Amino acid sequence: MSCNLLTEWHEFEDLGITLWSPDNGLSLALLIESAAFAPFVFGGAVVADVFIVGVHQDMFVSVAAEFVLTIVYIALAFILRYKLKFSLRETRLADVTTFLLLIPVGTVLSSSLYCGVLYIGDALSASKFPAAMLQFWIGDTLGMITIIPLVTSIFAYLSRPSWSLSAYTFSSVSIFLLGTCFGFAVLIGIGEKLYYLFNLLFLLIIWLAIREGYTGVAIGLVAIQLVLAVITVFVGYDIKDFAILQLLMPVLSITGLLLGAVTTERRLTALLLREQRIELARMTAHAKAGAMGAALAHEISQPLSTVATYLHAAQRLLQSSVARAPVAEALIKAEAEARRAREVLERIRDFVSTGALRLQLLDLTALTEKIAALGREEATARRIQIDIESAHPIPLVKADRIQIEQVLNNLLTNAIEAASDRSDGCGRVLVRLASRGEVVVIQVEDNGPGVAPELTGSIFEAYQTTKPRGMGLGLPLSQRIVQRHAGRIWWEPNSPVGARFVVTLPIDGSAQDAA
Repeated sequence: MSCNLLTEWHEFEDLGITLWSPDNGLSLALLIESAAFAPFVFGGAVVADVFIVGVHQDMFVSVAAEFVLTIVYIALAFILRYKLKFSLRETRLADVTTFLLLIPVGTVLSSSLYCGVLYIGDALSASKFPAAMLQFWIGDTLGMITIIPLVTSIFAYLSRPSWSLSAYTFSSVSIFLLGTCFGFAVLIGIGEKLYYLFNLLFLLIIWLAIREGYTGVAIGLVAIQLVLAVITVFVGYDIKDFAILQLLMPVLSITGLLLGAVTTERRLTALLLREQRIELARMTAHAKAGAMGAALAHEISQPLSTVATYLHAAQRLLQSSVARAPVAEALIKAEAEARRAREVLERIRDFVSTGALRLQLLDLTALTEKIAALGREEATARRIQIDIESAHPIPLVKADRIQIEQVLNNLLTNAIEAASDRSDGCGRVLVRLASRGEVVVIQVEDNGPGVAPELTGSIFEAYQTTKPRGMGLGLPLSQRIVQRHAGRIWWEPNSPVGARFVVTLPIDGSAQDAA
């Protein structure tokens, strides 16, 4: 049970020290998963040294060396998993960076202790200690930074609900294999200066990292290492040449794995961002639908409430057996309000479906008097006086009648409710109309308590209200309508008390959305 057979041709002094130790990488991977694998790691290493690789040192020395090595691996696994939160099932850039920084440092300790035990057991001479330690460090480091990323990649593939070889992946594999064959053909063709053109493999790994990410690099590095180990044997390069190539492999591996991790994390971030945008769009659509429903309820509640009032009045008149004329007048007014509610529904439907404005010439003075007349009965019941001041002549304005009615109705209703908060019964609402150049100015002011301090900066934002049953949609909708007419709406304090809302509308109208 040993992957070291793959590199046994370059074993140092028959001591089980090779320039690539994939079995040590597998041992660390098992220990990262669970410390319960420690007995199996230790026992497997001893069996491999004695019965498979056939090391020549004393049995006691082999057991001691593998025991010390297992302890070091347990410590590395503990630090990676519990202190640095490293996981074999994730390819986060932070985890990859931590792993690539810790492993070369940790293998310095493992190589020094392993060779130290061999030295104490007289299996390694002092003169050969540095060379043995360097070769062990190279093999241990490469074994870990090639095998553990491969294990992570396998977990990544297994976690997928389904896997198939796409044309994109197939082309990547094909190009990688062809590039690897070409690179090694060039390297072999220059004989003893084999390592000078090792940089060709950097180009291949960088391309693979950008195209396939961390997983592609992990598989590619193992493939390169296997080919490198086999070719150097069959070509006949000695241990020094292979050692130089293996010294370059950590640099190649670290470069490729870091770049691959960056690519993978960028793709995952882009995917997450795309999913968040889809979710945000879905939530926005639901919010718009909810807002439209609330707006619909807000806009038709007033005419329907007026209809109910007139119908109730007609019923009272019928019960009191009065003349028919007042009853007929109340029913006519109720019919007019019902018709207005229907028009509001039709205009909201048109607004949602096409966003088009139905522009026509409007007499804003007459329109204001009509809206004021609708609210005068309620105002009188609350002991509020409504006055209209108009500087004649007011030119006709090109606008959408239903939508401008909604704006005037919202502003007048708000002013009546504000003025009714006075306790002295002297509430007053004043509507002023004037012409200023190319615009008509409408001012609706009251002598109520004014705008609440907490709403002074957000009064035109949706759902901002201090009314117990208010929705906070009247002013935002009014602002939207005015902006669609290329106009402006704002508020200002009224002197000495109250608030004044000002609307300006261009005389020639506008069919463009100015919001």
